[in-house]
Amino acid sequence: MFDYVHRNKRLVQALLALFMLPFLFFGVDSYFRRADAVTEVAIVGDSKITLPEFEGAIRDQQDRMRAMMGRNFDPGMFDSAEIRFSILEGLVAQRVLLQKAKKEKLVTSEEQLKQLIMEVPAFQVDGKFSNARYQALLAEQNMSPVMFEARLMQELVAQPLQDSIVLGGFAAGVAVERYLGIVEQQREVSMALLPLEGFMASIKPDDSAIKAHYDATVANYQTPEQVRIEYALLTADNLLGQVSASAEEVRKFYDENQKQYTQDEERQASHILLNLKPDAKDEEKAATRKKAEAILAQVKLAPAKFGELAKKESQDPGSAANGGDLGLFGPGVMVKPFEEAAFGMKIGDIVGPVQSDFGLHIIKLTAIKEKRVRGFEEVKSQIEQDLKRQKAAKKFGEVAEKFTNLVYEQADTLQPVAKELQIEVRTSPFLARPQVQAMAMNNAKFVQAVFAPENIQGKRNTEAIEVGSNALMSARVIEHKPAAARPLEEVRPEVARQLARKLAGDAAAKVGAEKLALLQQGKDAGLKFEKTQTLTRQQRIPGVSEAALQQIFRVDPSKLPAYVGAPSEQGGYGFYRVSAVKGGGAPEATKLKSSGDRLSEQAGRELFSAYIAALKSQAEIKINQKNLEKK
Repeated sequence: MFDYVHRNKRLVQALLALFMLPFLFFGVDSYFRRADAVTEVAIVGDSKITLPEFEGAIRDQQDRMRAMMGRNFDPGMFDSAEIRFSILEGLVAQRVLLQKAKKEKLVTSEEQLKQLIMEVPAFQVDGKFSNARYQALLAEQNMSPVMFEARLMQELVAQPLQDSIVLGGFAAGVAVERYLGIVEQQREVSMALLPLEGFMASIKPDDSAIKAHYDATVANYQTPEQVRIEYALLTADNLLGQVSASAEEVRKFYDENQKQYTQDEERQASHILLNLKPDAKDEEKAATRKKAEAILAQVKLAPAKFGELAKKESQDPGSAANGGDLGLFGPGVMVKPFEEAAFGMKIGDIVGPVQSDFGLHIIKLTAIKEKRVRGFEEVKSQIEQDLKRQKAAKKFGEVAEKFTNLVYEQADTLQPVAKELQIEVRTSPFLARPQVQAMAMNNAKFVQAVFAPENIQGKRNTEAIEVGSNALMSARVIEHKPAAARPLEEVRPEVARQLARKLAGDAAAKVGAEKLALLQQGKDAGLKFEKTQTLTRQQRIPGVSEAALQQIFRVDPSKLPAYVGAPSEQGGYGFYRVSAVKGGGAPEATKLKSSGDRLSEQAGRELFSAYIAALKSQAEIKINQKNLEKK
C-alpha cells in the first residue's frame, strides 16, 4: 500500500489487540511474589517463559472466549490440562519464531515503532497522540512504556517472518473451482413432517412413571447452592477520589509537552499512481513515464476529471476507487518525494510525474488544514484526568500489598481493610455461583474461593484475588444455603411435561422409521409432501435439522428420487424427498478470487504451522510440568 500506516495496517491491528491484553507478563500478583519465587513454566533455548507470562496468556484467552460466548462462557474449561498445554504451545511457538527472526537479523527501526504507537486511536485525544493518555493507559495495565515498547518491538520483528510464509500460500484454480462446486451444489427437496403435538395428545404419564422420571433426573430440579457475602473491591478507579492533580502540575505538563498539543499543518491530496519498481528495466521506465506524462497533460487540460481518470488509470488499490483521494496527512506520513511535492503545492495545483519507491505519481492538492496549537484551557481537564489516572494506578500498586495482607491477617472481617484504604464493604443478597462469577468480572477463581468449604464453614475472608486489570477482590460468606432437590409435588407439572415430550418424541421416531422404510421401498406412507425447495450446504431451510442436512447431501445423485428422515428440531420427525441435484454453475470471477484468496490463506497458515513445528523440533524445549498444572 502507498502510505506508511496503511501499509502496516496489520501491525497496527496487532498492536491494538496486544494493548487489550490485561497483565500480559506482569499481573497484580507480581506485587506479592519475591523475585526468586517466580519460576518458569518452560525454557525455550536460552529464553524462559515465566509463570506470570503463562497466567497472563490464560487470562487473554479467557477474555477472547468470554467476548465470543457471552453468558455461555464457562471459565472452568481453562482448568483442563489440554487447554493449558495448548496455550503454552502458543507461547513456545511465539518464542521460537522470535529467536529465528533475531537469528535472521530482522529488525524494526525505532521510527517505525514510534509511528505505529502514535497512530493507535486509544492513545489519542481529538485525533492527536497524547503522551499523558499513553502513559495513563499503560499504567492501568501495570506496564511502563519501556516494557510495552519492548514487547511491541518483538512483535514487529517477528511479523515479516510470519507474513512471508502465511502470504505465500497457494491454491490451484482447479482446486478452488472444485471446492466451490461442492459448497454451492444445490439439491431440490420437499418435506413432510410428523409433528410432536400429534403424539402428545395420546400420552398421559401415570404417577409411577412421573416419579420414576423425577428420580432419574432429580438433578434437573434442584435449587442451586447459594451464599450471601460481604465483599471489598480495590480498583484503580475507586482510588481516583484519593488522588489529585494540582493546577501547577497540569500547567507544567502542558508546558513541557507543547508538541503533542500542536496540530501540524495537514494537507489533502489525490494522486494517480503508475506502479514502477526501482529495479525496472530502462524500457519499462521509459514507457511508464511516457504514460504518466500523457495522463498529466490530460488532467491539466481538464482538472475536474482528475477523479475520473484516477479511477480508470491509478494502480493504487487503496485510493483509486475514491478518485485517488488520500485524505488528510501530516509530515512524516507519506514517502519523502511525495511529501516534498505535496507540501510545496498550492490548492488546485497538479504536479508530476513524482517518482517514489512505489512508482510515478501525478498529484493534485485539494485542501490545506493550517497548523494549530490547542490552548491550555481547551485541554487542561483532559490533562488533569490523565494525571489522576496515572497517580491512581501508581497508588494501586502501592496499596495492593496492604489490601492483600489485611484481608489475610484479619481474616474474620473486612472492616479493617475498608477503613485503612477508604473503600466500601458491600453486602450481597443470596447468590448462586453464576451470579457470584458475574459480580467478580467473570473470574472463576473468585467463585471457587467463595464456595470453598473452609471459607463457608469458617466464614473467613478469601485471599485477595485479581479479578481484572488493576482490580483486587476479597469476600466473606455470611450465610450459606446448600443445593437441595425441589420436592416432587412442587415440580410435578414440569416433570410430567418433560416426560410427555420424551415419550412423544420416542413414539414419533418409531412411527417415522416405519414410514421411512415404506418410502424407501417405493410404497405409499400416507404422507403429504410440501412444495419443492432448493437448499445448499450453507443455506438451510426451516424444518431441516443439521442431521437431516447431512443425510440429504449423502444421497447418491444417480438414484433419485431418494428419501431420508431424521428427528425434527421441534421434537417430531421429518421426511425429506431429494428429487434433483444441480451444480453450482460456473463461479463468478470475483467469487473465484475471494475463495481462492481464502483457501490460499488457509494453505499459508498450514505452511506456517508446519514451519513452527520444524522450528520447535530444532529447539531445545523443557517443560516444567509442576508449574503447567492448575494451582
